[in-house]
Amino acid sequence: MEKNRLEAFSDGVLAIIITIMILELRQPLGDGIKDLFALTPTLLAYLLSFFFIAIYWVNHHLTFQKAECINVKILWCNIVWLFTMSFIPFTTAWAGTYPLSWAPLSAYFADMLFASITFHLMYYLIICESGEKHNFKLNARSVISLFTYFSATVFGGFCPIVAYIIVAIVSCWWIFPQKKKQKP
Repeated sequence: MEKNRLEAFSDGVLAIIITIMILELRQPLGDGIKDLFALTPTLLAYLLSFFFIAIYWVNHHLTFQKAECINVKILWCNIVWLFTMSFIPFTTAWAGTYPLSWAPLSAYFADMLFASITFHLMYYLIICESGEKHNFKLNARSVISLFTYFSATVFGGFCPIVAYIIVAIVSCWWIFPQKKKQKP
């Protein structure tokens, strides 16, 4: 399979996910500013999810620049990653409606964790396919991200505000591309 086809399919699915998220947002129940502020948890969950998807979209593009060819394992791993990403509108809406409740937060952060795991697996498969398996290693940013999403999944319900902030910071860390070390 040509990687352009896989990238186009993934781009389409991610665009639909973002569209579903915006359609899930409801207008304020009144015309006052306090009615808008009542939606703050929902708007913040939407904001975090939008940037989460955008960060993955950019990193998906950068990862597939490394891909020389697409095998069945990469194709299916990408589909599983898109499957986990497709739950983001649901978990975002649930966490936005119940921003301090353990079950919605656990589902929300678990979705982020599974997206991260499947994306890292896909990256590993791409590296293996290109014959550079010996160059693969999880860097500090990857390990910290996986640990953060796992911790937020398990403990986020006990301290929701801290979980949101730490997940937002770690997610935003991925906005900046990793600098490649120059070989001497």
